[in-house]
Amino acid sequence: MQLVAVATDFSARSDRAVRRAALIARDAGARLVLVHVVDDDQPERIVAAECDLAETALADAIREHAYLSDLRCSPLVVRGTPFDGIVRAAQQMGADLCVIGSHRRAFLRDIFVGTTAERVIRNSSIPVLMANIDPALRYTSCLAPVELSDCSGRALTVARSLGLMPRTRFAILHVYDAAAAGMLSYAGVHKGNVDDYLAQSRVEAVRDLVRFLEPLDLGDIDYTTLVKEGLAPSTIVDVATEMRPDLVVIGTHGRQGTIRMLLGSVTEELLRRLRQDILVVPVRDA
Repeated sequence: MQLVAVATDFSARSDRAVRRAALIARDAGARLVLVHVVDDDQPERIVAAECDLAETALADAIREHAYLSDLRCSPLVVRGTPFDGIVRAAQQMGADLCVIGSHRRAFLRDIFVGTTAERVIRNSSIPVLMANIDPALRYTSCLAPVELSDCSGRALTVARSLGLMPRTRFAILHVYDAAAAGMLSYAGVHKGNVDDYLAQSRVEAVRDLVRFLEPLDLGDIDYTTLVKEGLAPSTIVDVATEMRPDLVVIGTHGRQGTIRMLLGSVTEELLRRLRQDILVVPVRDA
């Protein structure tokens, strides 16, 4: 990892992202760029004044914060809409990783779709880390849900290449859906036959996971595997709640030529509900 870009709007949420990005950059010996986007949908004199203020604030932060002082750190102020400015800056710099703060969580219910965080994630062609937890410590545990696709495989290998995966306490989770069990029971099939079907489904899911992991180069990562039957989003959230990992790694498909209107339903649900840091690795479609 050579360059880490981190977005800041000078809020507490983005400060958490900056501190996490600084920790990652320090461990990797990478350069860190603090990106602030000034909304250009306002009079030019106001845009110019806000750019000047932002440049001063970023320079002050780099000079005054101890966690930034010993890094190769530089500020960058860009104009545009927040999500587009962040994505454009990270991609033009050739950043290996973009770090953002968590989305705002609304009282009584979460609102995720349409936030800057969601738009950055669904438009970025580079890995995006959404920082949700206190970044005082390095990652010591990780959960990686996989759907046994190239998308999931790339998420694992990219996370390893970025040096974000802990060497131990790393769990790879595969959730499968034995959908026919309910239909068999409803049709009056003997319980013993339904149990046989469930057992066979689990055996096949375990075999599929083993075959999926065989060609992946995870180096010296000491991982464990989990195979669960159920609906993917809720099962993954339940496992994450029980395990309490520091980091969750997921892959998502990207689209070339057009902007996606929606993330995959599982990815979107996890981004909305999980409270851990989440690394999203996009895979561009052919």
